[in-house]
Amino acid sequence: MEAARSVATDLSTTANSTVLRTVASSTSSIIGAAAAAVAEAQPSASTSSYSSYLLLELPFRQLLRLQPPPSFIAGTRRMASHLDLPTTLAIIGFVFVFCLYLIHIIALSYSKYRLHHKVTPNSSLPGVSIIKPIVGTDKSLYENIESFFTTQYHKFELLFCFHSKDDEAVDVVQKLIEKYPDVDAKLFFKGENVGLNPKINNMMPAYRAARYPLILVSDSGIFMRPDGVLDMATTMMSREKIALVTQVPYCKDRDSFDAAFEQLYFGTSHGRIYLAGNCMDFVCSTGMSSMMKKEALDECGGIANFGGYLAEDYFFGRELANRGYKSAISTHPALQNSSSVSVSSFLDRICRWVKLRIAMLPHIILVEPLQDCFPSGLIMSYSLNYLMGFNVMPTLILHTIYWISMDYSLMTSMQNGNLGFSPLRFLLIWLLRELSAPLVFIKALLEPTIRWRNNVFHLAWGGQILPPKC
Repeated sequence: MEAARSVATDLSTTANSTVLRTVASSTSSIIGAAAAAVAEAQPSASTSSYSSYLLLELPFRQLLRLQPPPSFIAGTRRMASHLDLPTTLAIIGFVFVFCLYLIHIIALSYSKYRLHHKVTPNSSLPGVSIIKPIVGTDKSLYENIESFFTTQYHKFELLFCFHSKDDEAVDVVQKLIEKYPDVDAKLFFKGENVGLNPKINNMMPAYRAARYPLILVSDSGIFMRPDGVLDMATTMMSREKIALVTQVPYCKDRDSFDAAFEQLYFGTSHGRIYLAGNCMDFVCSTGMSSMMKKEALDECGGIANFGGYLAEDYFFGRELANRGYKSAISTHPALQNSSSVSVSSFLDRICRWVKLRIAMLPHIILVEPLQDCFPSGLIMSYSLNYLMGFNVMPTLILHTIYWISMDYSLMTSMQNGNLGFSPLRFLLIWLLRELSAPLVFIKALLEPTIRWRNNVFHLAWGGQILPPKC
């Protein structure tokens, strides 16, 4: 993948030798990634009651930086003298899509290894301060919030954050506090202005008041399994170096086409990248359900230090990684459970994420539109047609069958069983998702302004929020 990014910036014929060397490096990266996935798939030798199935201590980034031997580089240089530009591009296209095939395999293998394990209660785990930033309400809010009041964990507090006392969700939370008087729950209003990120501002009073060593930031649309907090705390304390634990984003089963569309996206396209990225030790954290060690976060300046970024969850992970801390995923996915989802609103949500990624990592503009099924299928089909004379249509059909099969397998793994809808509906929604992806990307490029709730944001390269113009 890095090979495709670097070569796309220079298409001159004199760059052939450099291209082939980059392809060789990419090949070694593939081997490193596969080795990491295989190592991850082996059961841990530890017999600890709560760490036997957790991540193994493997230097993934060092594996991914493996370089081919000098003799291989010399051979590719000799080959380069006989390659023209079309051949070079065809080789790059083949390697790029082959990397995508491996990502499918890594994600599926890692999901089988890592997800849906039974968690054993452990009273020695530290307490958890659960921060819930809330804006507005919907039909599922009561159910979602109640799932935290009934969580099976021995020591926790619930800290609810509102911009205003007039928020409709305040009454919902008050009713639950009255229903569960033994649960330690507090309400905070108006927040604290520490930056341009309204979510950070909203959470600041709760963060300062948090009493426990572990901080769980959980969005209002998350439904938590009874053992979900225990699962995340168990993962956190399995190794001293871990300072960030996230739940793989997924969705609770709901009876609507729109909800199925959202669930399919998180169970396929998003889940694939999230699982493979975490397996290979890349920073790809989401903040909808993330637990952090408060001590480590305070080393980074606390959450106030991230008030200038809209994607604060990504920068939490990046800063912790820069300080030598590790991140991990818990065994149970995050169950999003909003009752107000629609296909159009969800596509707007995906578009907003694309805009964020473009602002934070501008180089992904070169590869993001090519990583979905049909664009990558065309690349592979025409590459093999040029290099080996294979017919385009059969190759594209085989590519699509492989992609659908792997996506379906991954989603059933995320679901831990049969899906809540038929295979035919899966196929129809999958086609809609794949066909809409290029349109969402084009819209993100043409309209870089980000609209989130009632706010409008402009981002600088690197992801920092620009001050509003007077």
